[in-house]
Amino acid sequence: MKVLITGTSGRIGSAIANFLRNSHEVIGIDTKIGPHTDFLLDVREKEKIFECVKGVDAVIHCAALLSFHIGVRDDKEFREINIQGTENLLEACQKYDVRRFVFTSTTSIYGEAMVHPQRAVWVTEELLPQPRDIYDETKIAAETLCKKSSEKGVSCICLRMSRCFPEREDLMAIYRLYRGVQVQDVVKAHELALHSSIQGYEVLNISCQSPFQQSDIDELNGHADSVILRYFPWVKKEFCKRGWSLPKIVDRIYVIEKAKNLLGYKPLHNFSEWFY
Repeated sequence: MKVLITGTSGRIGSAIANFLRNSHEVIGIDTKIGPHTDFLLDVREKEKIFECVKGVDAVIHCAALLSFHIGVRDDKEFREINIQGTENLLEACQKYDVRRFVFTSTTSIYGEAMVHPQRAVWVTEELLPQPRDIYDETKIAAETLCKKSSEKGVSCICLRMSRCFPEREDLMAIYRLYRGVQVQDVVKAHELALHSSIQGYEVLNISCQSPFQQSDIDELNGHADSVILRYFPWVKKEFCKRGWSLPKIVDRIYVIEKAKNLLGYKPLHNFSEWFY
């Protein structure tokens, strides 16, 4: 399969390109030089984007301005890159009959919908997004473009990936309980989406496998440490050994059942794997 991947000099795009090059013909584009970037190209350059898309079998679209660009890049540029850039790619797919488009989206788009004063929020794909900033707004707009394009014959899968960047070690471990994901699992999700038989349009949460159940959501707001120890009695010793503290509050749980059912997604780097 010949696959165009955007954003191949970024952390996620580079990892996906590196993995897929073992079994596919990959064309990588980015505005910055990188080991997996074949062409220096901005997704806003419509004519050149059309040239790159011509002849490919699928597109994986990772390139975007991200949350850490807020306040550094202006809102106009966010809209040009995250929305217009996505539209350019989708229009090219329609013109050249490319039937698979995988869009790297984000759980950030749920925004204010993930805030509840009394309980943790059970975050499925049915939760209506309430964007907080220009990043969320443009990612939602790009998903909407994917949905419209699916009505014109391009099957689009939007992967709403959770927190996946390097942080303090204790936070990364804790986030694997409910709101984080390892880059290798994100890469696998993209490969599964690339080869999926899904037709039309789907949005899927991509995160670690949380141990929590929906029945835990009240207790997680204030007594999360007790809930964690109920599932992992051994973890108190591990945290003490590292000088870490168990959280008292877990504010949301990303639910991945849809991705498991439709893609066969099975994250391998969950909370327990952090310690063993």
